[in-house]
Amino acid sequence: MSVSIRRVLAGPATLLTYALLVVPFVAGAFKTALMTPLALPGYLIFVIGTAVGNALAQRFAFWVYWVPFFAGCYAIAVVVGYGYEWWRAAGPEPANPADGDRANAGR
Repeated sequence: MSVSIRRVLAGPATLLTYALLVVPFVAGAFKTALMTPLALPGYLIFVIGTAVGNALAQRFAFWVYWVPFFAGCYAIAVVVGYGYEWWRAAGPEPANPADGDRANAGR
């Protein structure tokens, strides 16, 4: 039951989570009419990052906060991807190994 680092860093669960966090918020940042409720998680991450950044140094330009936003979203996506891969690897083993082969072959 080992988890592949490649699948954790760039697996479908990681990429989907990253896209769900970033795309709605970035779309809403470019055009306000595109801001949907799907942007709320990204918005919260951006607000928390802005608050922390503002507490550390108040003279940062607003665009600087996008870098920690993208990095923080990727870190959250990696955690979700690791959890998904761990859950997938810990799944039940087929009772008969031949059953697993048939299920994988689509028979």
